[in-house]
Amino acid sequence: MNILAKIFFTILIYLFVEIYVFVEVSIKIGFFFAAFLLIFFSIVGYMIAKKIKSTSFQDAVIDYSNGRPTGKNLIRSASFFISGILFLMPGFVTDFIAIFFLIPFLNYYLIYMILKYLKNKFSGRFTYNTYQSRNENESYDVKDKTFTFISLPFNDKKKEK
Repeated sequence: MNILAKIFFTILIYLFVEIYVFVEVSIKIGFFFAAFLLIFFSIVGYMIAKKIKSTSFQDAVIDYSNGRPTGKNLIRSASFFISGILFLMPGFVTDFIAIFFLIPFLNYYLIYMILKYLKNKFSGRFTYNTYQSRNENESYDVKDKTFTFISLPFNDKKKEK
């Protein structure tokens, strides 16, 4: 199955789950209250995304200029940005996931898991076995050289032992 089919089926499943959850919530609390909650969460998402734009990145720049590590501010701003995007998407499932990105200690773990997934997904994609120079008669072997795409903020204790 190619990547476009996977993306299509993921979006299709997401839509069905969101519609099902919206119908169930609207049966329990009423359609207008459910629609009001979706609009309310979208407004909250807009406010979070707007606040992120103005504060978190400025804090990271201030920390960088003062010589302090910027990791915590960048992780916090990334988690708030992801939660703001998820709040802007209509649906109760995405709003529920967005709440996890707002919990202080859980957001560090979620960002760590996302970075770890991306590192594992892209490992080996940026390696080259040979390098052809401008001179067509010369070629260099570049073995055991890998490009680090993402460096994780936390050390993995299991790999060190």
